[in-house]
Amino acid sequence: MPSEWYFENRFLEVEKRDIFLKEWQLIGSRSRIKKPGDVLVSEVANNPIVVVCQHDKTLKAFYNVCQHRGGPLAYENCNTNSLQCKYHGWVYKLDGELKNARGFDESILKKDNFGMVEVGVCEWMGQVFVNLSKNPNDIGSRLNKIKDLIAPLDVTQYKFVFRESYEIACNWKVYMDNFLEGFHIPFVHPKLNQVIDYKQYKTELFKYFSLQWCPLENDLSPYGSVKSADENKAYYFTIFPNIILNIAPGRLQTNIVEPTTSRSCVVHFDYHFENSETSNIEKDAEFSELVQREDIQICESVQKGLESQGYDVGRLSPENETGVYHFQSMIRNILSDG
Repeated sequence: MPSEWYFENRFLEVEKRDIFLKEWQLIGSRSRIKKPGDVLVSEVANNPIVVVCQHDKTLKAFYNVCQHRGGPLAYENCNTNSLQCKYHGWVYKLDGELKNARGFDESILKKDNFGMVEVGVCEWMGQVFVNLSKNPNDIGSRLNKIKDLIAPLDVTQYKFVFRESYEIACNWKVYMDNFLEGFHIPFVHPKLNQVIDYKQYKTELFKYFSLQWCPLENDLSPYGSVKSADENKAYYFTIFPNIILNIAPGRLQTNIVEPTTSRSCVVHFDYHFENSETSNIEKDAEFSELVQREDIQICESVQKGLESQGYDVGRLSPENETGVYHFQSMIRNILSDG
């Protein structure tokens, strides 16, 4: 793609409108929102969102916006019996119905007309997603193939343990491009290169996602133990546009790549483990932190290179960068239409 697509504001605005406001966006693990009154706070393309566990333990999602004058209903994840605006105190029930409009007599304000604005929400593979479009697509029909590819693993049973977030001085697509190929691993990630069997590194393409996978070197792996060599693999799924699933023995790590400006993004790492053995968690997190710091360094350097006068359009390896081409083709089709 032309380098200006990675730093000009006008392209990010089209991406927000035509990609992020239309595609399913990962919010977090279902295990984080399982009791009635549990609330998850998030944001999608600058739109504040809350996901709320109902009294029957189903989920509803809304814009985190009071219908009085646009105030916030929640600043952080919590458990509550109702949602009260932090600005003027309007109160909403968990299902979004306006309960109390402080300062207004019911004769002049019909509460039925001022409920919270709902958005699409679903659960898939133990994770919660929202969709801000009027007619959300069926996430299962797009992604259920992933379950077949990792079988017999069932990561829906893995427990959420913690989140790490990283602010990175690069366009969100720079980060995605970097993740979508293992071509850079021997040069950027020397320790990771020892853990994986790089000679058997493979990329497979599907309509709405791609998969990179490879065997692991058992003696050097920072992950959990396995029963057979066939289970000792790493799976790296990229779901369009900005969701990453890193699956290793005993661990699921989800990444949400969130654009902040045309030259920056935030990446949220959510760690889920099959069991809570502290040594594995600490070892895994320490290794992941090393790899992430290496990725941040190269991505921020690439961002500078893309903005320099010394670069415009590069070339992709037909053997090693098919995942990047797949992703960029989807972006190109959308931005060209926009």
